[in-house]
Amino acid sequence: MTDYLLQMLLPLSLLLLVLLAAQKLLLKSLGARTVYALWLAVPALLLASALTPLLPQVVDAAAIKRYQVGIQQLTAAADKVNWLFWLWLAGVLVCSGFLLLSYISGRAQFNRATALTGNSKPAHCRQASNNAGPYITGLIRPHILLPHDFFTRFDATQQQLILQHELTHWRRGDLHLNYLALALVCLFWFNPLVWLGYRQYRQAQELACDAVVTQHASKAERIAYGYALLSSTQQPSANWWPLTNHYGDFNTMKQRITQLQRQQGVSRTAVLAAMALVMGATLLLQQPVMAGVSKTQQLAAVMRIEPLYPLQAAEQGISGYVQIKFDVDAQGKVVNASVVKSSPEKVFDKEALRALTQWQYTATGKLHPAQMVQLDFELDNIQVDIERVSVTPAAKKG
Repeated sequence: MTDYLLQMLLPLSLLLLVLLAAQKLLLKSLGARTVYALWLAVPALLLASALTPLLPQVVDAAAIKRYQVGIQQLTAAADKVNWLFWLWLAGVLVCSGFLLLSYISGRAQFNRATALTGNSKPAHCRQASNNAGPYITGLIRPHILLPHDFFTRFDATQQQLILQHELTHWRRGDLHLNYLALALVCLFWFNPLVWLGYRQYRQAQELACDAVVTQHASKAERIAYGYALLSSTQQPSANWWPLTNHYGDFNTMKQRITQLQRQQGVSRTAVLAAMALVMGATLLLQQPVMAGVSKTQQLAAVMRIEPLYPLQAAEQGISGYVQIKFDVDAQGKVVNASVVKSSPEKVFDKEALRALTQWQYTATGKLHPAQMVQLDFELDNIQVDIERVSVTPAAKKG
Protein backbone atom coordinates (compact mmCIF):
# COMPACT_ATOMS: atom_id res chain seq x y z
CA MET A 1 0.00 0.00 0.00
CA THR A 2 2.77 2.42 0.90
CA ASP A 3 4.48 1.69 -2.42
CA TYR A 4 1.34 2.75 -4.29
CA LEU A 5 0.90 5.89 -2.18
CA LEU A 6 4.52 6.93 -2.72
CA GLN A 7 4.21 6.18 -6.43
CA MET A 8 1.17 8.47 -6.64
CA LEU A 9 2.77 11.22 -4.53
CA LEU A 10 4.35 13.10 -7.44
CA PRO A 11 1.51 12.91 -10.01
CA LEU A 12 -1.11 13.72 -7.37
CA SER A 13 0.90 16.68 -6.10
CA LEU A 14 1.36 18.04 -9.62
CA LEU A 15 -2.36 17.71 -10.33
CA LEU A 16 -3.26 19.49 -7.09
CA LEU A 17 -0.91 22.35 -7.94
CA VAL A 18 -2.57 22.67 -11.35
CA LEU A 19 -6.07 22.68 -9.81
CA LEU A 20 -5.09 25.24 -7.17
CA ALA A 21 -3.71 27.52 -9.88
CA ALA A 22 -6.76 26.92 -12.10
CA GLN A 23 -9.16 27.87 -9.31
CA LYS A 24 -7.35 31.15 -8.83
CA LEU A 25 -6.87 32.01 -12.52
CA LEU A 26 -9.96 30.54 -14.20
CA LEU A 27 -12.67 31.34 -11.66
CA LYS A 28 -13.58 34.63 -13.32
CA SER A 29 -13.52 33.34 -16.91
CA LEU A 30 -15.04 29.87 -16.48
CA GLY A 31 -17.22 30.40 -13.42
CA ALA A 32 -17.51 28.65 -10.07
CA ARG A 33 -19.52 25.67 -11.35
CA THR A 34 -16.90 24.72 -13.94
CA VAL A 35 -14.00 25.20 -11.52
CA TYR A 36 -15.76 23.00 -8.98
CA ALA A 37 -16.31 20.28 -11.61
CA LEU A 38 -12.58 20.31 -12.45
CA TRP A 39 -11.84 18.81 -9.02
CA LEU A 40 -13.21 15.54 -10.41
CA ALA A 41 -9.76 15.22 -12.00
CA VAL A 42 -8.41 13.95 -8.66
CA PRO A 43 -10.54 10.77 -8.49
CA ALA A 44 -10.06 10.41 -12.27
CA LEU A 45 -6.29 10.31 -11.75
CA LEU A 46 -6.53 7.69 -9.01
CA LEU A 47 -9.01 5.63 -11.04
CA ALA A 48 -6.78 5.66 -14.11
CA SER A 49 -3.74 4.61 -12.08
CA ALA A 50 -5.75 1.74 -10.57
CA LEU A 51 -6.92 0.56 -14.00
CA THR A 52 -3.45 0.58 -15.56
CA PRO A 53 -2.33 -2.80 -14.16
CA LEU A 54 -5.51 -4.38 -15.58
CA LEU A 55 -4.67 -3.37 -19.15
CA PRO A 56 -2.87 -5.81 -21.45
CA GLN A 57 0.80 -5.02 -21.89
CA VAL A 58 3.00 -5.74 -24.89
CA VAL A 59 6.17 -7.36 -23.62
CA ASP A 60 9.17 -8.52 -25.60
CA ALA A 61 10.16 -11.87 -24.09
CA ALA A 62 13.78 -11.41 -25.23
CA ALA A 63 14.04 -8.25 -23.12
CA ILE A 64 13.23 -10.06 -19.87
CA LYS A 65 16.19 -11.02 -17.67
CA ARG A 66 15.40 -14.26 -15.85
CA TYR A 67 16.62 -15.35 -12.42
CA GLN A 68 15.78 -18.52 -10.55
CA VAL A 69 14.94 -18.75 -6.88
CA GLY A 70 15.49 -22.17 -5.31
CA ILE A 71 14.47 -24.00 -2.18
CA GLN A 72 17.71 -22.89 -0.49
CA GLN A 73 16.02 -19.56 0.12
CA LEU A 74 13.23 -21.19 2.13
CA THR A 75 12.46 -19.37 5.36
CA ALA A 76 9.74 -19.35 7.94
CA ALA A 77 10.79 -16.01 9.35
CA ALA A 78 8.15 -13.31 9.54
CA ASP A 79 8.28 -10.42 7.14
CA LYS A 80 10.29 -7.44 8.27
CA VAL A 81 8.26 -4.69 9.82
CA ASN A 82 7.73 -1.88 7.38
CA TRP A 83 7.90 1.13 9.64
CA LEU A 84 6.67 3.39 6.85
CA PHE A 85 3.48 1.34 6.63
CA TRP A 86 2.84 1.52 10.36
CA LEU A 87 3.53 5.25 10.42
CA TRP A 88 1.10 5.78 7.54
CA LEU A 89 -1.49 3.55 9.19
CA ALA A 90 -1.19 5.50 12.44
CA GLY A 91 -1.91 8.72 10.57
CA VAL A 92 -4.91 7.13 8.86
CA LEU A 93 -6.29 5.98 12.20
CA VAL A 94 -5.86 9.44 13.75
CA CYS A 95 -7.65 11.13 10.83
CA SER A 96 -10.40 8.51 10.80
CA GLY A 97 -10.84 8.81 14.54
CA PHE A 98 -11.27 12.58 14.26
CA LEU A 99 -13.88 12.14 11.52
CA LEU A 100 -15.74 9.58 13.60
CA LEU A 101 -15.73 11.97 16.55
CA SER A 102 -16.99 14.69 14.25
CA TYR A 103 -19.86 12.50 13.08
CA ILE A 104 -20.86 11.48 16.61
CA SER A 105 -20.69 15.07 17.90
CA GLY A 106 -22.66 16.40 14.94
CA ARG A 107 -25.40 13.82 15.39
CA ALA A 108 -25.58 14.54 19.12
CA GLN A 109 -25.83 18.27 18.44
CA PHE A 110 -28.64 17.72 15.93
CA ASN A 111 -30.54 15.40 18.28
CA ARG A 112 -30.39 18.01 21.06
CA ALA A 113 -31.86 20.69 18.79
CA THR A 114 -35.55 21.60 18.70
CA ALA A 115 -37.53 20.05 15.87
CA LEU A 116 -39.37 22.45 13.55
CA THR A 117 -42.77 21.68 12.09
CA GLY A 118 -44.79 23.23 9.34
CA ASN A 119 -45.29 22.74 5.62
CA SER A 120 -42.95 25.62 4.82
CA LYS A 121 -39.96 23.91 6.43
CA PRO A 122 -38.13 20.92 4.93
CA ALA A 123 -38.23 17.60 6.73
CA HIS A 124 -35.60 16.86 9.38
CA CYS A 125 -34.99 20.53 10.09
CA ARG A 126 -34.11 21.57 13.64
CA GLN A 127 -33.09 24.72 15.49
CA ALA A 128 -30.07 24.76 17.79
CA SER A 129 -29.87 26.57 21.11
CA ASN A 130 -26.68 28.41 20.05
CA ASN A 131 -25.03 29.80 16.90
CA ALA A 132 -24.45 26.35 15.40
CA GLY A 133 -25.39 26.28 11.71
CA PRO A 134 -26.90 26.76 9.36
CA TYR A 135 -25.55 23.57 7.84
CA ILE A 136 -26.76 20.31 6.34
CA THR A 137 -25.50 16.85 7.14
CA GLY A 138 -26.59 13.29 6.61
CA LEU A 139 -25.80 10.08 4.77
CA ILE A 140 -29.19 8.63 3.78
CA ARG A 141 -31.48 11.54 4.67
CA PRO A 142 -30.65 15.26 4.86
CA HIS A 143 -30.59 16.93 8.27
CA ILE A 144 -30.57 20.73 8.46
CA LEU A 145 -29.52 22.54 11.63
CA LEU A 146 -30.39 26.22 12.01
CA PRO A 147 -28.95 28.71 14.52
CA HIS A 148 -31.10 29.87 17.44
CA ASP A 149 -31.70 33.32 15.89
CA PHE A 150 -32.36 32.12 12.35
CA PHE A 151 -35.91 33.51 12.15
CA THR A 152 -34.97 36.86 13.69
CA ARG A 153 -31.64 37.46 11.98
CA PHE A 154 -32.85 36.70 8.43
CA ASP A 155 -35.98 37.89 6.64
CA ALA A 156 -38.30 35.56 4.72
CA THR A 157 -36.39 35.87 1.42
CA GLN A 158 -33.06 35.18 3.07
CA GLN A 159 -34.48 32.22 4.96
CA GLN A 160 -35.77 30.71 1.73
CA LEU A 161 -32.45 31.18 -0.07
CA ILE A 162 -30.45 29.74 2.83
CA LEU A 163 -32.63 26.63 2.99
CA GLN A 164 -32.43 26.32 -0.77
CA HIS A 165 -28.63 26.55 -0.53
CA GLU A 166 -28.47 23.68 1.97
CA LEU A 167 -30.86 21.46 0.01
CA THR A 168 -28.91 22.16 -3.19
CA HIS A 169 -25.86 20.64 -1.53
CA TRP A 170 -27.90 17.50 -0.90
CA ARG A 171 -29.48 17.29 -4.36
CA ARG A 172 -26.11 17.71 -6.11
CA GLY A 173 -24.48 15.02 -3.99
CA ASP A 174 -21.96 17.41 -2.44
CA LEU A 175 -22.07 15.71 0.95
CA HIS A 176 -21.27 12.29 -0.48
CA LEU A 177 -18.47 13.76 -2.59
CA ASN A 178 -17.10 15.24 0.62
CA TYR A 179 -17.03 11.79 2.18
CA LEU A 180 -14.95 10.59 -0.77
CA ALA A 181 -12.67 13.62 -0.53
CA LEU A 182 -12.13 13.07 3.20
CA ALA A 183 -11.30 9.42 2.56
CA LEU A 184 -8.58 10.55 0.15
CA VAL A 185 -7.33 13.05 2.74
CA CYS A 186 -7.03 10.20 5.26
CA LEU A 187 -5.09 8.05 2.77
CA PHE A 188 -2.73 10.86 1.74
CA TRP A 189 -2.57 12.66 5.09
CA PHE A 190 1.22 13.01 4.81
CA ASN A 191 0.94 15.29 1.75
CA PRO A 192 0.30 18.94 2.77
CA LEU A 193 -1.01 19.71 -0.72
CA VAL A 194 -3.89 17.31 -0.10
CA TRP A 195 -5.02 19.32 2.93
CA LEU A 196 -4.71 22.59 1.02
CA GLY A 197 -6.47 21.06 -1.96
CA TYR A 198 -9.37 19.88 0.21
CA ARG A 199 -9.79 23.37 1.63
CA GLN A 200 -9.88 24.94 -1.82
CA TYR A 201 -12.18 22.20 -3.08
CA ARG A 202 -14.69 23.03 -0.34
CA GLN A 203 -14.40 26.69 -1.22
CA ALA A 204 -15.16 25.93 -4.87
CA GLN A 205 -18.09 23.82 -3.72
CA GLU A 206 -19.65 26.71 -1.80
CA LEU A 207 -19.14 29.09 -4.72
CA ALA A 208 -20.73 26.62 -7.12
CA CYS A 209 -23.70 26.09 -4.79
CA ASP A 210 -24.21 29.86 -4.54
CA ALA A 211 -24.20 30.04 -8.34
CA VAL A 212 -26.93 27.39 -8.58
CA VAL A 213 -29.09 29.03 -5.90
CA THR A 214 -28.91 32.50 -7.46
CA GLN A 215 -29.03 31.33 -11.08
CA HIS A 216 -32.63 32.48 -11.57
CA ALA A 217 -32.80 34.92 -8.64
CA SER A 218 -33.67 38.56 -9.11
CA LYS A 219 -31.29 41.39 -8.34
CA ALA A 220 -33.11 42.08 -5.07
CA GLU A 221 -32.85 38.43 -4.04
CA ARG A 222 -29.12 38.40 -4.77
CA ILE A 223 -28.66 41.51 -2.65
CA ALA A 224 -30.63 39.88 0.18
CA TYR A 225 -28.51 36.76 -0.16
CA GLY A 226 -25.34 38.85 0.01
CA TYR A 227 -26.55 40.47 3.24
CA ALA A 228 -27.21 36.99 4.65
CA LEU A 229 -23.60 36.05 3.90
CA LEU A 230 -22.36 39.22 5.60
CA SER A 231 -24.50 38.44 8.62
CA SER A 232 -22.93 35.01 8.88
CA THR A 233 -19.44 36.52 9.04
CA GLN A 234 -20.49 38.81 11.88
CA GLN A 235 -21.92 35.92 13.90
CA PRO A 236 -19.72 32.89 13.23
CA SER A 237 -21.04 29.43 13.89
CA ALA A 238 -20.45 27.99 17.36
CA ASN A 239 -18.59 25.05 15.82
CA TRP A 240 -17.86 23.41 12.50
CA TRP A 241 -17.53 19.76 11.64
CA PRO A 242 -15.75 18.49 8.51
CA LEU A 243 -18.65 16.14 7.68
CA THR A 244 -21.11 19.02 7.33
CA ASN A 245 -21.72 21.62 4.66
CA HIS A 246 -21.44 24.86 6.54
CA TYR A 247 -23.02 28.10 5.42
CA GLY A 248 -20.89 30.71 7.09
CA ASP A 249 -17.25 30.26 6.08
CA PHE A 250 -15.47 33.45 7.11
CA ASN A 251 -12.45 32.88 4.85
CA THR A 252 -14.52 32.63 1.66
CA MET A 253 -17.36 35.08 2.29
CA LYS A 254 -15.76 37.98 0.40
CA GLN A 255 -15.20 35.85 -2.66
CA ARG A 256 -18.70 34.38 -2.42
CA ILE A 257 -20.25 37.83 -2.35
CA THR A 258 -18.12 38.87 -5.34
CA GLN A 259 -19.18 35.80 -7.31
CA LEU A 260 -22.87 36.63 -6.80
CA GLN A 261 -22.44 39.31 -9.47
CA ARG A 262 -21.46 36.71 -12.08
CA GLN A 263 -23.65 33.97 -13.51
CA GLN A 264 -21.97 31.31 -15.63
CA GLY A 265 -22.99 27.77 -16.45
CA VAL A 266 -20.86 24.66 -16.57
CA SER A 267 -18.43 24.40 -19.50
CA ARG A 268 -18.79 20.71 -20.32
CA THR A 269 -16.09 21.00 -22.97
CA ALA A 270 -13.52 22.23 -20.44
CA VAL A 271 -14.47 19.58 -17.87
CA LEU A 272 -14.47 16.67 -20.33
CA ALA A 273 -11.19 17.83 -21.87
CA ALA A 274 -9.58 18.00 -18.41
CA MET A 275 -10.82 14.50 -17.50
CA ALA A 276 -9.62 13.04 -20.81
CA LEU A 277 -6.24 14.73 -20.43
CA VAL A 278 -5.70 13.44 -16.90
CA MET A 279 -6.76 9.86 -17.61
CA GLY A 280 -4.93 9.72 -20.94
CA ALA A 281 -1.70 11.07 -19.49
CA THR A 282 -1.89 8.65 -16.56
CA LEU A 283 -2.43 5.62 -18.76
CA LEU A 284 0.27 6.72 -21.18
CA LEU A 285 2.92 7.40 -18.57
CA GLN A 286 2.28 4.18 -16.67
CA GLN A 287 1.97 1.98 -19.75
CA PRO A 288 5.25 2.23 -21.64
CA VAL A 289 5.63 0.28 -24.89
CA MET A 290 7.83 -2.64 -23.88
CA ALA A 291 8.25 -4.11 -27.35
CA GLY A 292 10.61 -1.31 -28.34
CA VAL A 293 13.10 -1.92 -25.53
CA SER A 294 16.39 -3.15 -26.99
CA LYS A 295 18.89 -5.42 -25.34
CA THR A 296 21.42 -2.61 -25.17
CA GLN A 297 19.15 -0.83 -22.71
CA GLN A 298 19.22 -3.76 -20.29
CA LEU A 299 21.45 -3.05 -17.31
CA ALA A 300 23.56 -5.40 -15.27
CA ALA A 301 22.70 -5.68 -11.60
CA VAL A 302 25.76 -5.12 -9.41
CA MET A 303 23.95 -6.21 -6.23
CA ARG A 304 20.98 -8.52 -5.92
CA ILE A 305 18.98 -9.34 -2.80
CA GLU A 306 17.65 -12.87 -2.89
CA PRO A 307 13.92 -13.47 -2.60
CA LEU A 308 12.80 -15.88 0.10
CA TYR A 309 10.79 -18.87 -1.03
CA PRO A 310 7.40 -18.68 0.76
CA LEU A 311 7.15 -21.54 3.25
CA GLN A 312 3.51 -22.30 2.50
CA ALA A 313 4.21 -22.51 -1.23
CA ALA A 314 7.13 -24.86 -0.61
CA GLU A 315 5.06 -27.11 1.67
CA GLN A 316 2.37 -27.39 -1.00
CA GLY A 317 4.91 -28.00 -3.77
CA ILE A 318 3.98 -24.81 -5.65
CA SER A 319 6.33 -23.38 -8.25
CA GLY A 320 5.82 -20.27 -10.34
CA TYR A 321 7.23 -17.02 -11.61
CA VAL A 322 6.84 -13.26 -11.28
CA GLN A 323 7.48 -10.75 -14.08
CA ILE A 324 8.29 -7.29 -12.76
CA LYS A 325 8.52 -4.00 -14.62
CA PHE A 326 10.63 -1.25 -13.09
CA ASP A 327 12.80 1.80 -13.76
CA VAL A 328 16.45 2.28 -12.83
CA ASP A 329 17.23 5.84 -11.77
CA ALA A 330 20.45 7.77 -12.36
CA GLN A 331 22.01 6.31 -9.20
CA GLY A 332 21.20 2.75 -10.23
CA LYS A 333 18.34 2.28 -7.76
CA VAL A 334 15.15 0.39 -8.63
CA VAL A 335 12.07 2.61 -8.63
CA ASN A 336 8.42 2.28 -9.72
CA ALA A 337 8.48 -1.51 -9.53
CA SER A 338 5.20 -3.28 -10.28
CA VAL A 339 4.14 -6.83 -11.11
CA VAL A 340 3.23 -7.29 -14.77
CA LYS A 341 2.36 -10.97 -14.61
CA SER A 342 2.66 -13.78 -12.12
CA SER A 343 1.72 -17.43 -11.87
CA PRO A 344 0.13 -18.43 -9.60
CA GLU A 345 -1.20 -14.95 -8.92
CA LYS A 346 -0.34 -13.29 -5.60
CA VAL A 347 1.69 -16.27 -4.31
CA PHE A 348 5.21 -14.94 -4.94
CA ASP A 349 4.43 -11.28 -5.77
CA LYS A 350 5.10 -9.72 -2.37
CA GLU A 351 8.43 -11.44 -1.80
CA ALA A 352 9.60 -10.82 -5.37
CA LEU A 353 8.88 -7.06 -5.08
CA ARG A 354 10.51 -6.87 -1.65
CA ALA A 355 13.73 -8.31 -2.95
CA LEU A 356 13.86 -6.56 -6.31
CA THR A 357 13.35 -3.08 -4.89
CA GLN A 358 16.62 -3.52 -3.01
CA TRP A 359 18.67 -4.42 -6.08
CA GLN A 360 21.41 -2.06 -7.21
CA TYR A 361 22.36 -1.42 -10.83
CA THR A 362 25.27 0.44 -12.37
CA ALA A 363 24.92 4.20 -11.88
CA THR A 364 24.84 5.77 -15.36
CA GLY A 365 23.66 9.27 -14.50
CA LYS A 366 20.38 8.88 -16.42
CA LEU A 367 17.04 7.16 -16.04
CA HIS A 368 16.55 3.74 -17.64
CA PRO A 369 12.79 3.13 -17.88
CA ALA A 370 10.81 -0.03 -18.55
CA GLN A 371 13.24 -2.72 -17.41
CA MET A 372 11.90 -6.26 -17.08
CA VAL A 373 12.92 -9.12 -14.79
CA GLN A 374 11.39 -12.54 -14.31
CA LEU A 375 12.00 -14.38 -11.05
CA ASP A 376 11.38 -18.12 -11.36
CA PHE A 377 10.49 -19.85 -8.11
CA GLU A 378 11.40 -23.51 -8.71
CA LEU A 379 11.61 -26.47 -6.35
CA ASP A 380 13.45 -28.65 -8.88
CA ASN A 381 17.04 -28.40 -10.13
CA ILE A 382 17.90 -25.20 -11.94
CA GLN A 383 18.17 -24.95 -15.72
CA VAL A 384 21.59 -24.24 -17.17
CA ASP A 385 20.41 -21.25 -19.24
CA ILE A 386 18.91 -19.37 -16.31
CA GLU A 387 21.11 -17.39 -13.94
CA ARG A 388 20.61 -18.26 -10.31
CA VAL A 389 20.49 -15.71 -7.53
CA SER A 390 23.43 -16.29 -5.21
CA VAL A 391 22.19 -16.75 -1.67
CA THR A 392 23.26 -17.73 1.79
CA PRO A 393 20.72 -19.94 3.60
CA ALA A 394 19.04 -18.17 6.50
CA ALA A 395 20.15 -19.34 9.93
CA LYS A 396 17.55 -21.25 11.89
CA LYS A 397 16.11 -19.53 14.93
CA GLY A 398 16.31 -21.00 18.38
